Amino acid sequence: MSWLPRNFSRKSVWIVGFLVSVSITLLLIGLAAPTLRYLQETSGDWVWRAKAAAQSTEPESRLILVDIDEKSLQELGPWPWPRERIAKLIRTLGEQGASLQMFDIVFAEPRPGDAELAKAIRVHQPIFSEILALETPLSQSVGQLQGALPWPNCAKPFQSASAYLANSPSLQVQAGHITPRLEVDGVLRHQPAIICFGDQAYPSLSLRSVMALSGEQTLRLERGSLMQADWVLTSPKLLTSPIPLNAQGDIRFPWSYANAQFISVSAVDVLSGRHPKQMFTNKLVLVGSSAFGLNDAITTPLAPLAAGMQAHAEMMLGLLDNTIPYTPRFDLYYQIGLVILGLVILVALGKSPRANYLIPLAGVISAIVCWLTFAYFLWQHQWWLSWIYPAIFLVIASFIFGLLEHARSRIDRDRLFEHLSSYLPSAVATSLTMQSPSDAIRAKNQLAVVMFADIRNFSSYCENRPPEESAAVLHAFFSSMTRIVEKHGGVIESFEGDAVIAVWADEGAIANPAYLQQTIVAANALIDAAQTFLPDPAPADLEPLALGIGIELGSVLAGSFGLAKRRTHLVLGPTVTVASCLVDMTAELSHPILIGESLAHALKGVSLQPMGVFLLEGLKQSHQIYAYPLSRDNSAIV
Repeated sequence: MSWLPRNFSRKSVWIVGFLVSVSITLLLIGLAAPTLRYLQETSGDWVWRAKAAAQSTEPESRLILVDIDEKSLQELGPWPWPRERIAKLIRTLGEQGASLQMFDIVFAEPRPGDAELAKAIRVHQPIFSEILALETPLSQSVGQLQGALPWPNCAKPFQSASAYLANSPSLQVQAGHITPRLEVDGVLRHQPAIICFGDQAYPSLSLRSVMALSGEQTLRLERGSLMQADWVLTSPKLLTSPIPLNAQGDIRFPWSYANAQFISVSAVDVLSGRHPKQMFTNKLVLVGSSAFGLNDAITTPLAPLAAGMQAHAEMMLGLLDNTIPYTPRFDLYYQIGLVILGLVILVALGKSPRANYLIPLAGVISAIVCWLTFAYFLWQHQWWLSWIYPAIFLVIASFIFGLLEHARSRIDRDRLFEHLSSYLPSAVATSLTMQSPSDAIRAKNQLAVVMFADIRNFSSYCENRPPEESAAVLHAFFSSMTRIVEKHGGVIESFEGDAVIAVWADEGAIANPAYLQQTIVAANALIDAAQTFLPDPAPADLEPLALGIGIELGSVLAGSFGLAKRRTHLVLGPTVTVASCLVDMTAELSHPILIGESLAHALKGVSLQPMGVFLLEGLKQSHQIYAYPLSRDNSAIV
């Protein structure tokens, strides 16, 4: 984690993480906006499928579908049917009590029988369809557009068409367009509420049908409030509340009804009287086709292949029930709120010791919660809220925060290890970082060379000199001791007052005479170094400071002792005691380096001077002591 500064704090994690997350999110939105929009739309499809499945057992009886299906074409002949037959269908539906007839069909070409059809139209006032070319331009306009709103002009946000396919001029009809707005995946999710042509405004079939039911002749376009969509269509006589439109003037389809919920009857059964006589009384009737040859198939969120009239049925019921989904104008504030709430949760988790694991997990959970919130508001309140952008930001932020928090924790851990290893041997510090605190003894026996080094007369020196001078001498001693011991393969075990304990305990090398000789080389280097950090000459009236070193080979017990909340690391055993006593003997025998008999017997090729057998203080058995002779320049004789 060297790419982060060592003073990288938790506050820095959140500031840097937030800025990086915002940058990555904006970059992703810029590069993959169509893909993200597709994910938003398809996630709504899941809600529609779930909602339709939840109420699939409840039939929708207010609207009846009259289907020009394969059966009708087989019995009555191919399409187009004679205009007299269409007139008969209109009369039959009207006579049987249909409150409104809607035709998802365009009768563009003049044909024989138009007069009879026109007569049926005048009596029963059905709503016919017309198509205005937007994404798929027509080569030329056919028929005559009818049913324009009495507006002085067609204002924004509505789009203008380049051509149209309308009904024959001989048929004076109320009409509404059936132009779809297909998504890039071919699924029908929106329909323009109004399309402009020649500065005239033409409403959709469903919108025109709602107006016909209420007797309304016009609509008013207004900007929506904070709780409404970008635009709304209003009128005092409409059966529904204001109709929500998006920024492009489109209405979103409410795909709330499964295909099985619609009551459908074949057109041939209606014309031949093979249907219940009262089924159309006070019902809305939508005439369309599901026959394969008539090319009126669409893809919906509920089915990959459905009849086009199903879309108009869904829209009509949505307008009547005021269940048109829309994006309220507070959507941006909603997204900001989700982001703030998610960041608060991530910051709270950042205080956990497992933050680098919990934060990414929380980011993924936050994304799921964003979608569940979206699904709830769409299902219950018809609010189409943007969830994909907050979710992506929170996921990105959580992983960035988690990565930075992990890096910061690694920095803290490394810093802590450096501090710990400055007080303890590195191997011990490493072991402790991998263990939980414990009240138990954690120690093991091992064969080691123990070196005990002590500054003689240092207590008297401290008593008579300023503390700063004493500290400087001690600091220089500890620093030199550490460098020299580690250079020659040893480990500093502890600092005890003005004494230092070092060990050589490499299990793979302890039997190697060359490895053991490094203890003698290190001792000799320490004597040389003492000339640089011990005051010379000694201050007036004080005994001169001198360094004494005792070295012995043997078994030691090394480990941690004490309560879990306050422990210490020690090296214990007779070998340590012998090394300590040898230091005390250096003054009596006038040799700065004394060696115990076990180490002396193990050394090969080192010339040692026997000093005799002594009963060391505190011990019951006598020990042979050896001195290490120094050369004139105090270099090692090995």
